[in-house]
Amino acid sequence: MNEFQLSAELTSRKQLRYTLAAVAVCECEFKHSGETEEAGGKRKNNFGFSAVALGKIGESLDKEDLGSRLLLKGFIATSSARSSKLVLHITEYEKGV
Repeated sequence: MNEFQLSAELTSRKQLRYTLAAVAVCECEFKHSGETEEAGGKRKNNFGFSAVALGKIGESLDKEDLGSRLLLKGFIATSSARSSKLVLHITEYEKGV
């Protein structure tokens, strides 16, 4: 199973592009800050990560303001077939989380 959920702030976004099949591609950078419980204690988490959203989700995410707090849902995969870099592939998101 490969499911992922994380709240994060949208920090940057590349210009929306389209594949040869006319599918929208929105490539973004996010920052997460928060705490997680681990081994009975609290662990602070502050990190940035890359994400991509395709189709209608990509078109919608392209309209969000930088600095927006979002709850992202999706899966982790490589950025392309020839890359080993992992990115979050966003399949849905909620505003204001």
